Amino acid sequence: MPFFVACSTFGAVNGVLLTSSRLFYAGAMEGQMPEILTMIQVKRMTPTPAVLFMAFLSLIYLGSSNINALISYVGFATWLSIGLAVVCVPWLRWKHPELPRPIKVNLVWPIMYIIATIIITIVPMIAAPIETGIGVAIIMTGVPVYFIFIYLRKPKWIRDILGDMTLNLQKTMMVVRPQS
Repeated sequence: MPFFVACSTFGAVNGVLLTSSRLFYAGAMEGQMPEILTMIQVKRMTPTPAVLFMAFLSLIYLGSSNINALISYVGFATWLSIGLAVVCVPWLRWKHPELPRPIKVNLVWPIMYIIATIIITIVPMIAAPIETGIGVAIIMTGVPVYFIFIYLRKPKWIRDILGDMTLNLQKTMMVVRPQS
């Protein structure tokens, strides 16, 4: 049984690594992440820089000596962000009913998911307020980064550094911009 649990865990981590890297890829396509994360590997046609970036972040998380605290931080942040994304479904149906809906779902399911998310995020706030506060602080570190580098536009010296870094990484990983 432990062998099968290990195999299942390995498969789940592999799936999370590959799907999460697509979020970095999509964010870079929107101009909210460095351009290198939009690049596709020439031979394999995969977003190699985004996958490697996600793997690098995963290795940083492994440096934590307290796995329970790490699970609390990441779990709270994940549930909060996914819950807020699901809140958009009923909100957009109410505020913008004219928009096309490529995926149609009964509103019962998003509402049930939102209720579950509220429970899953409120209980840790009561049970472990310090870990939850650190999770909120981790999320909030993105706010000044967003305003400085996205909302107000990147300073020229940062754009120059990112341009040089993108060119060097492009050559190293043999990646190119995807065709439109």
